[in-house]
Amino acid sequence: MSQPSIDPRSLTVEERLALIDELRLSIARDAQAGNPEASAALDLYRPLDPDVLAEMLRRADELERDPSKGVRWEDFREELGRKHK
Repeated sequence: MSQPSIDPRSLTVEERLALIDELRLSIARDAQAGNPEASAALDLYRPLDPDVLAEMLRRADELERDPSKGVRWEDFREELGRKHK
């Protein structure tokens, strides 16, 4: 399958969000038509990778033991914005 030659940076944020919506809807239509790969992609209840789940639980336990290690969502989002401009 060839990659489309669209530079996402050439689109506005609104256009990129619309494209995401269109892509997700196209996958949903494929799933409704019986495409098993599309159905699996939309399966929100599939189990997490065991290593990912273990890491999430470890971090949650660590945060519960020492809440000072946590970061406010607003601060984290702002930092991500600075790093990924």
